[in-house]
Amino acid sequence: MTGTQLATLVRKKTRTNSTNYADAEMLVDVNNGKNEIASLIADRNQKYFERRGTFALVANQRHYSLPDDVLNNIAKVEIMFETGGTYYEAKALKDYRGSETEAQITNNYSNNEGGFAYVIRNRGLFILSGTISSVTSGIRIWYTEYPSDLANLSGATDLAVDPSTTTSGFPKQFHELLARHVSIEWKTRNEKSLTAKEVNYENDLLKQLNAISHFDHSLEIIGSLPSSQDLGNDGYDY
Repeated sequence: MTGTQLATLVRKKTRTNSTNYADAEMLVDVNNGKNEIASLIADRNQKYFERRGTFALVANQRHYSLPDDVLNNIAKVEIMFETGGTYYEAKALKDYRGSETEAQITNNYSNNEGGFAYVIRNRGLFILSGTISSVTSGIRIWYTEYPSDLANLSGATDLAVDPSTTTSGFPKQFHELLARHVSIEWKTRNEKSLTAKEVNYENDLLKQLNAISHFDHSLEIIGSLPSSQDLGNDGYDY
């Protein structure tokens, strides 16, 4: 479904037109609904919207704000402490209660593989390591990101298509549900009655969330019990 088709479907569900439900108003509802559904998708399938991003290390700086499009989770953090060096994975700590004096941190941590860590503070990374020097793209993270906001409700590109190599589209199986979400939002705001299908929105959304939770079935592990002969005397003959 394209942005144009989504707007048409929403207006069909709400029995509105571009005058009493303007594109600018609908666009806000669409992006809010998209973010809400995306958060639920990421909760069921943490890797569905996973992306890799990099940002610079700054000399003597230990706290780094995370990108604004981080959704629910960080999957991995890697750090390269010198230009042209190697990225190594940083250990994630739930908390750090030690001294934050620079000399104490560098005494207890290093920039060697396995020697540094990070904690999450104020939507950012607090790095525990040796002395930090400036390195372009020194931090590399994998995280779940919000699918890109719609800039408008026009165009011929399907919403499921990734807008770029670093941004995500919105999965096709949730397009009608997004239109329904927007319709419910508009009707609630304008005190209009919901249809039976709109009343059943939560159930239909749950079905699609369950369906998307297992993206690659080759990763499933199916166990089986050994034969009764291998189990020995299991009482079968008695």
